[in-house]
Amino acid sequence: MQFEVSNLDNGIKLVKLVGRLDLKGTNEIDNPFSFAVGSGKAPTIVDMSEVEFLASIGMRLLISNARALSNRRSKLVLLKPTPEVREALATVGFDELIPIYDDFDSACEDLKAVIAE
Repeated sequence: MQFEVSNLDNGIKLVKLVGRLDLKGTNEIDNPFSFAVGSGKAPTIVDMSEVEFLASIGMRLLISNARALSNRRSKLVLLKPTPEVREALATVGFDELIPIYDDFDSACEDLKAVIAE
């Protein structure tokens, strides 16, 4: 599992995930991902377009970091999950906890209110 973090000009953090968020993949990125995302305050878009598989432990990683941001009056959203990953997210009602977007502009628009605060 790999991830890359970019700080955008508009104050939003973009995190690109690549690989499988299964037990092995989640364990590989848990601490560095949490440090990069959950320890800050920047509203964050997590690009899921290259995540091939998402296990419950990977969902836990996303939820715990979304909560950490929420506690700092910020927000995490997901971008472009693959059909298989989207199905896994829908099965557990994940979209009721964390917004999921199919296009970058909509994700940014959602986070503009957080930046304005």
